[in-house]
Amino acid sequence: MSIQISNLNFSYSSSNSTLFEDFSIQFFDGWTCVAGSNGCGKSTLLKLIAGLIEPDGGKISCDGNTIYCPQETAEIPDNLYTAFWSDDNEVRRFFSRLCVTEEMLERYDTLSGGEKKRIQIACALAEQPNVLLLDEPTNHLDAETTKMISDALGDFHGTGIMVSHDRGFADSLCNRTIYLYNESHAFSGGRDCIACDIYPCGLTKALELRQSGQTQSRENWEKLNSKAASEKQRSAKLESENQKSKARLSKKTVSANDHDAKRKLDVARISGKDRITGDAKARLETQIRQTEAERDNIKKALSRKEGFSVENTDFSKPIVIEETQIQAGSYTLAVPHLEIKRGTKLALTGQNGAGKTLFVNHVIGLLEAAGRQNELLYLPQEISDEERGQIFEEFSQLEEAERGEVLSTLYRLGSEPTRLSAEATASNESDRQQVSPGELRKLMIALAVQRPLSLLILDEPTNHMDITSVLALEAALASLDCAMIVVSHDKAFLEKITNASLTAERTSPTSGVIKKV
Repeated sequence: MSIQISNLNFSYSSSNSTLFEDFSIQFFDGWTCVAGSNGCGKSTLLKLIAGLIEPDGGKISCDGNTIYCPQETAEIPDNLYTAFWSDDNEVRRFFSRLCVTEEMLERYDTLSGGEKKRIQIACALAEQPNVLLLDEPTNHLDAETTKMISDALGDFHGTGIMVSHDRGFADSLCNRTIYLYNESHAFSGGRDCIACDIYPCGLTKALELRQSGQTQSRENWEKLNSKAASEKQRSAKLESENQKSKARLSKKTVSANDHDAKRKLDVARISGKDRITGDAKARLETQIRQTEAERDNIKKALSRKEGFSVENTDFSKPIVIEETQIQAGSYTLAVPHLEIKRGTKLALTGQNGAGKTLFVNHVIGLLEAAGRQNELLYLPQEISDEERGQIFEEFSQLEEAERGEVLSTLYRLGSEPTRLSAEATASNESDRQQVSPGELRKLMIALAVQRPLSLLILDEPTNHMDITSVLALEAALASLDCAMIVVSHDKAFLEKITNASLTAERTSPTSGVIKKV
């Protein structure tokens, strides 16, 4: 089974530009990861393959049963009840494999995101599709659920395509990566439409190859550009020498009666001595054209600065957390004595529901009680409409210089600041709604780092972010020297930015503990 896309053309009616233009690619059996920046058409490509939207031109050949699993899980899958109660054990086994119980079906609306995702994947596999399309399947999932889903998908033998920024998850399943990008944003002189690079490996290795390839292309372009400049300098020098030679062989300065001098000049011209520099210049001009042609055949990768720094802080006092028991309803969380100093970057991991958010709220409460809330930035997992409005209001009231700093930080985090600034400051609420959750998180971070911070608390910061933004945020956070608590299930992300670990562990249905790892 394979999927053949030939000369695909597609654009949204609300957009002035073409998304896909004469785009061609083929997918084979096995898992392929589709990666790239926000807006590069990852989800659109899956919807086109699934037939949910129609292309403007070109052809998509995809035979067999195709199932598409969107990021959202609010809707109950159409086949949930018929598949779960099927007489076919081959169908029912997917639900037991993903620990889906009858009790979960009865309270679907109250299930966690991870539980709903398990049901969505089980229902998809129960259809035994030839083609399975997954859009960001691991958002909001803890490590245990992610492993469970990964194991189940590993038994799928059709053509699987996933959009994912989770390097560990993608690497566990995919042996091929398609990286989508806008040519005009990636290369000097590129077209304003989507292109792709194909790598015969998982996402992590593909990103490394892409980075090294971009670096190599820039180095090769600069090397040839420098060579062309050097050759032009030599050509100019030869031109100068040629002009001097012509001046020396000119009869204008020779007396009309000096026949001997005129004869010598004629002999010099006939012998060709005056053409030496001219011929050398002509050969060099040919070489210059060849060098420039070789340079122009290279797609020069554009580069952007990454990282940012927090405003210098005078907050040197550590954050001390005394040993205590936190009560939330019937659940009790035991917290050990902790001292968080400047430069301490804590990874906070654990199962969903074990107490990570409870611990974070406790730390925030301690800082507020001590009057130190101005030293804190808390980036929640989900941003409410009220908080969303406050972020836009804060940004719109910035002075021009301050806004410039914020936009510079956004650029270094992988955003297109001009577009984001226009959307964030729009008076029309519908235009503001165009700011995605991932972009909103980056705007919140960019605003916060304009002031001194003692502690940065990030709850699942990579959710809703594309891989370009994840890598940029990773590099930026690694360079900060303020204290951090990072709640995340992204192991690769945590390994790059943290230097200490805590885990929330449920010890019984009504109790848990925070442990130093």
